Amino acid sequence: MARLRDLLTAMWRPSAPTGGDAASPSVPERPVLPPAEAEPAQPVPELLPSFAPGLWDSPLARLAALGPAPSLLVVKLDHAGDFVTALPAIRRLREAFPASRLTLLCAPFMRDFAAATGLFDAVHGFDYYPARGHPPASVPDAALAAVAALDLPAADIAIDLRHADDARALLAALPVGFRVGFAGLGTRHDLDLALPEMEASARASGLLAPLPAGVRLSALAEVLASAFRAVQADPAAPIPLGALPVLPDFPEGYVVLAPGARLAIKLWPMENWRALAERLLGVGALGLVLTGTAEEEPLCAAIAAGLPADRVVNLAGRQDLAGLAAVIDGARAVVALDSAPAHMAAALGRPTLCLFSGLADIESWAPAGPRVAVLSAHASCAPCLLSDIAQCAHGHGCMTRLTPDHALEGLATLGLEFAGVPLH
Repeated sequence: MARLRDLLTAMWRPSAPTGGDAASPSVPERPVLPPAEAEPAQPVPELLPSFAPGLWDSPLARLAALGPAPSLLVVKLDHAGDFVTALPAIRRLREAFPASRLTLLCAPFMRDFAAATGLFDAVHGFDYYPARGHPPASVPDAALAAVAALDLPAADIAIDLRHADDARALLAALPVGFRVGFAGLGTRHDLDLALPEMEASARASGLLAPLPAGVRLSALAEVLASAFRAVQADPAAPIPLGALPVLPDFPEGYVVLAPGARLAIKLWPMENWRALAERLLGVGALGLVLTGTAEEEPLCAAIAAGLPADRVVNLAGRQDLAGLAAVIDGARAVVALDSAPAHMAAALGRPTLCLFSGLADIESWAPAGPRVAVLSAHASCAPCLLSDIAQCAHGHGCMTRLTPDHALEGLATLGLEFAGVPLH
């Protein structure tokens, strides 16, 4: 045991550098350096948000402007099995757009088969994907020039039913005004209406199972069909209408003002509502109807105070949702915030001006209808998702930057005029 202890002691004893004293340390001590002076911290400049008040260029508004029977170009350039998989989606488009001209752009080897389906008014071929093998990794410039040289008739809408986005750039070369397709995550495409690509992103995340190929394509077709239906005037809107309260006989009809919202961060300043009301009353014999909940009655009363009692009616707290819908259904126009009255008016097909705050995502939550204008400050800090206006460090600029003049311009874009005088 003594021998073993001596061997272990020798193994763990620090070795001396060659030619040196065995008692000296093998690693020299570090020199003691004077402490470095700390550099002063540089202040981080605060990035102030930008505002650009004006109407929001909604894709759905552009879709509504195409009219009740827009022409469609279906792009399906890949292989035979892919085309068969897409047939349910194409049939859904034919059902959703019965009066529209439906044109197909497909591979040359698919033309006869596609024409035999009877789903298309015209079929054109374009040689892009090989009959066998993989497609190009990116769209060559020569292909962009070739598809532009096809001299296809102009179409209102193009929908690309290829799920992968490897040829999405071809849509930019087609003579169409509204483009629909799948968008790869992290890839920017000039699509007006898009669903995220599902297969590669699901595979990369490892969390989701992608939908079957045909279901994905049918989902894209249904999104287009639903968006188109949302912006068409539909007298059978699924909203129950209650009894219309007794209102004065307004010779030029009435405009509904709905100044309330569940969250204060969505509100427009009361003095702006008041100024807008005065401007509207100065046009013809127009009447105003103020609506809201019982909690919003003081706000509506403050707006109406001093205005002609025979021209302004305050219904706040006096109607339920079905009654509110009836009031909205009879209005010449509705001005509201991002709240229930705006969505009701849009669904009922009434001319709707929505003053949209920076709280929510405007692309997700703006009302959709055949005659909707959305006024926004286009705040760079939106959507902020703040629940309390006190948390806003920028003076609630998303709403305070919107003026009554902006609101009148929004109403003018809806084609409204009273007593022959257009709003401006």
